[in-house]
Formats: sequence, C-alpha cells, structure tokens
Amino acid sequence: MAALCFGTGLVHQEVPPVVVESAERAGLALLGSPVEVPFAQISRWVADRIFAERYDAVRSAVVLQDQLVRELLSGHGLRGLLRRLHRELGAGPVAVVEPGGRVLARHPASSAWPRAGADEKAADDGGTSVPIVVDGVPVAWLRTRLGTARQDVLSFATSILGLEVARHQAVLNGRRELLGQLLEDVLHRTVSDTDARRRLTAYGLAVEGPHVVVVARVGGALGRLRSLPWTLGPLLEREGDRLPTALIDDTVMVIVPDGVDAESAARTLADRLTVLDTGVRVGVGEPRRGVAGLRLGYFEARQAAQAGPGVHRAAPLSIAGLLMGNLDLPLRELGHAVLAPLLRHDEAHRAELVPTLRSYLAHDCVPAATARDLTLHRNSLRYRLRLIEQLTGRDLDRLTDRTELWLALLALEADPAGAPPGQ
Repeated sequence: MAALCFGTGLVHQEVPPVVVESAERAGLALLGSPVEVPFAQISRWVADRIFAERYDAVRSAVVLQDQLVRELLSGHGLRGLLRRLHRELGAGPVAVVEPGGRVLARHPASSAWPRAGADEKAADDGGTSVPIVVDGVPVAWLRTRLGTARQDVLSFATSILGLEVARHQAVLNGRRELLGQLLEDVLHRTVSDTDARRRLTAYGLAVEGPHVVVVARVGGALGRLRSLPWTLGPLLEREGDRLPTALIDDTVMVIVPDGVDAESAARTLADRLTVLDTGVRVGVGEPRRGVAGLRLGYFEARQAAQAGPGVHRAAPLSIAGLLMGNLDLPLRELGHAVLAPLLRHDEAHRAELVPTLRSYLAHDCVPAATARDLTLHRNSLRYRLRLIEQLTGRDLDRLTDRTELWLALLALEADPAGAPPGQ
C-alpha cells in the first residue's frame, strides 16, 4: 500500500487543499507530518511496522506448514490435510484429482466435482489447480473450488504430497520386487513346488485355489515403472496393492484370486499404466490351480499380451507360443541367426525369399497353393525354394528342417527388430 506524507510547519502550516484533492483522486493515503517530527523517524517507524507484519506472516506460514505436515503424517492422512486446507484457505471445497479427472479425495466429502480436465488452471467458477509432481511428472492435481491468494500454501501442500507419495511408492516397489523375485524362481523352477507353495503362502497367496494371472508389459524406460505411482489412489490412502502385484523387468504380474473379476482387474491395470505407456499391452490367462497352474497362467497371459495394445484374453496356449514367451531361451537370437542369409539376400536384391518361405510353410508345403497365394509361376517358386535351401543349408523335404525354419519365422514375427539382418 502506498501513502503520501506532507510536511507542515515550514512553508505550509496545513496540508494544501489541492494536495488533499489529488490524493483522494489517486486513492493515496495522506499523512500530515509536523516539522518537529523528522522524516527519518517516520521511515524507521514504517520499516519497523513492515518488518513486524512480514515476520508475523512468515511465522503464520511456518505454523500452518507444520500443521499441514502433522495432519498428513498423522492418522488423518490425506483427508486431514484437505480438511485443514479447506479451513485455512477459505476457497471452498478442495480435492485431489487424477489427470483424467477422477476425484481421489475431497473435503467436504459431499462436495461435487465436474469431471473436466484436472490440469485446467481455472475452472468456470474461478477455482485453482496446482500439480502434484513425482519424478518430474504431474501425477495428480490439488484443486480448490474458488480462487485463493494463498498459492504458497497450495504449493507447499503439493510438495509434501509428492514427497509422501514417492516415499510410499518406494516401500511398495520393494514389496513388488521381492514378490517378483519369488515368482521368477517359481516360473523358472529354481525352487521345488513344495517350497514354492510354502513361500507363496507367506505372501498370502493360496495358489491351490483357482486364480487368474494378468500380465502387463510396459514400453519405454523401465525406471518409470518403478518411480511413477501408477496406483496413486491406494498410495494416498496408505494402502498396499489390493491384489498381489509383482514387478519382473518390464512386466507387471497380478494374481487375481477366485471371486474377483479378472477382466475388470486387467482393465483397471491397463488404465493405470497408461500414465507410463499409452500402448500398454495386457494379457489375461485362464483360471488355473496350483503352482503348475501359476506357471501356465503366466505364459498364457504373456503370450496374450503380445497381441498388441489393450487387454487380450489368452487363446489356448501352444507349445510354439510357450517357447517364444520363455525368456530363458535365446530363441529370438537363434531365429535371426537361421534366417540371416535370407534376410541379407532380400535386402541386397530386393527379393522375397522370407515371404516365400512363410507362405510355403503356411500352405503345408504344397507348391500349387503357395504359387497361387504369391501369384507366382511354379518354376519361379521352385527356383526360390532351391535358393532358400542353398542359403540356409536346410532341406525343405525334411520335417526337422521345416520345423526349425517355421520356429525361426515365429521368432522373427515375435521380435522383428531383435537383431539386424546382417547378424
């Protein structure tokens, strides 16, 4: 606030009317200072008052920040924090909202929130949104229904919320990693079935009853799968995973017990993981029992996830599909090694030996059907088949060689960019 101080007693005994009128028009506070009072004394008095006011404001802010931290860390948690913000800000209802618009928590609990974009800085009614950031990514928004001048309070609240979420995320990740290590041992038979049942029971997993395995595969940086809180709601409520969840490399594995809708759980998982990868691939296995069923269910769901983005139910598990989904076998590398001469030839001569081989095997090695499919003369087809045999060193009349070439093609289709054509 600005003010005008006019000295009296030397030139003017009173403040001139024109000064009074000008101050009123400008909206300035006007003070008259007698000559006996030095301006330096006035300046010191004003400075002391400003310092006192600022000190009070800082002290009040520190006290409020301490109260917000206490509310968050106490048994009241997030709801206590929102209640305190509602009381202190005077900006109407407050809420934590996901980027998609779903409200995770609110105060008062009966307040209604439109499902508009949560990242809008001002709603139609003048509300405010401040991001809650974890690992540099806005994972949710703290919103007020009405505008507020206390942006500092909102910023502090989002900062401690981000730290609290990251802390709980680290703890939850530890549990998921430990379960993932156990499940890897079970899947790859490095523990006996008896020991597997005992150790799984310690995690609360009764695998002897019916269960469904859901597998989600996430692209991009693996670190984000572990750093970003894709299960934000339970984290804010200080809960663990509602279903047993494990992390295995780029894969999230969820074990859905009997009585829980596995399809719904898979859709929820896919929706949550879109914050990491919009093309997340989720596979759902068949209901199975026992440790052996857990293994089969995992590879079923993993094979189903290879169908592409979205949620896919498992088809009957084939031996070839199981082989292609086994991470311990270097089938992709071997497949590329087998087909490397054909890939190099096709690249160098703009030929189509690989598509020809694929069509020939798909038509049960019947030349007439293959020629029709490729719109190719039978003599040209015979030439290509002889060239395939020469380059690969395989005999297409032998069942074992056909099988090896067919598996190599499956490996190529499963991971077309797994190895350069020249390798």
